[in-house]
Amino acid sequence: MLKISSNRISAGMILGRPIINAQQRFLLTAGQVLTERYIKRIKELQIPYVYIDERLGVEDPVPLINPATFAMAIDSLRQCYEQYSKTMRIDIRNVQTQVGNIIDDLVNNSYLMIGMSELKNYDDYTYQHSVNVCALSIILGISNGYDRLQLQNLGVGAILHDIGKIKIPLEIINKPTALTYDELVEVKKHPWEGFMMVNSAINLPKSSVYGILQHHERIDGRGYPRGLSEDNIHQYGLIIAVADVFDSLVSDRPYRPGFSNQEAMAIIEREKGTKLSPRFVDALFSHLNIYPPGTVVSLSNGDLAVVTQENLQDMKRPRLKLLFDVYKKIYAKDRSLNLADHKDIFITKTFSYSETENIMLQFLKLHKSN
Repeated sequence: MLKISSNRISAGMILGRPIINAQQRFLLTAGQVLTERYIKRIKELQIPYVYIDERLGVEDPVPLINPATFAMAIDSLRQCYEQYSKTMRIDIRNVQTQVGNIIDDLVNNSYLMIGMSELKNYDDYTYQHSVNVCALSIILGISNGYDRLQLQNLGVGAILHDIGKIKIPLEIINKPTALTYDELVEVKKHPWEGFMMVNSAINLPKSSVYGILQHHERIDGRGYPRGLSEDNIHQYGLIIAVADVFDSLVSDRPYRPGFSNQEAMAIIEREKGTKLSPRFVDALFSHLNIYPPGTVVSLSNGDLAVVTQENLQDMKRPRLKLLFDVYKKIYAKDRSLNLADHKDIFITKTFSYSETENIMLQFLKLHKSN
C-alpha cells in the first residue's frame, strides 16, 4: 500500500483501502480503479490522503484490532458524546462493552506490533484518535501484566480521555494554525472538564477517572491541570499520556502530515524522562515496528528500497523491493531482497511520508514507462 496525498492521485490508480465516511459508510471500496470523477469527489470531501495498491507486492499491515471492532467503538463513543451534548448526562455502558471487545481482540492477537497508522478523517478525528489511544494503552497494560479488570478500567479511561473537549469550541479544536495564549488556556481545561463530566458516572472506577484527569501531567511536574510529579500520577495517566502522544504524532492533522513510526519514536525519545514515563515509553517501543510495509529506506550499499513484508524473527531486517541503485537509476526488472539473508547490508535511513511519496511516485512513473 502506498499512502498518497489526494492532490497527487491520478486516474487509473487502484484504491488499496476503502474510503469510509464518518458514519462508517463505504464511499469507495478497495480495488476500485480511480477515475477523474472519483478523484474530484475525494477532493470535494476534503479527504487528505488515500492508500493505493501500487501492485509492487507491498503487504497491508495487519490491524491491531478488527476493523468491525474499531467501527463499533467509534460509533459507541460518538453516541456517548452526542448524548451528553443533549442531556448533560453520560452513559458509558455501551462504551465499556466496546472496550471489552477491543481487549478481546488484543489478548487474542499473538502479534502486537504497531505498524502503519490508520488514516483518520478530520471530521471524525477525535473519535478515531480516542479508540486508537484506547488500543495502544491496553497494549501497554498487557505488557505491564495487568489482569482483565485492570485492562478494562485502563481502556475506559483511555477511550474517554478527551471527552472534556466537548466543552471547547470546535474552531479551536480544528484550528489549522498555532493557538493563541487564550486558546491554549481553553484547550488545557479539557482534562479537568472531562473529570467533572465523568466523575459522577455510574459504575466508572476512580482509576479510570484518574486516567482522564492526568493524561496531560508530566513526570517532571510541569504538566496540567495540577502540575503533578511522577510519584503522584496514577499509572493509567502515565500510560495514556504515552499512547496519546504517539497517536497524535503519527496522525495527519490540518497543519501537518503524520510522522512515520521512526520519526515519532525519535520525538518521544527526547521527551522520555521529562514529559513521559521511561518505563512506558520503552514498553511502547518494544511493540513498535519502525519498518512497516510501505516504508522507503536507504541501504548501506546505496540502494533505495521499499519494505514489502515484515520479518517476524528480526524486525530490523524486513523483506524489500529495490527501487533505485546507487546511481539513482531505476531497477527496470523486479528485484527483491530479504535482509535476513544479507547480513552485510543494513538500513541506514528511513524516509519521511512526504519523501516516501515523492520517491514512490517517481518510481511508479518510470516503472510504467519501461
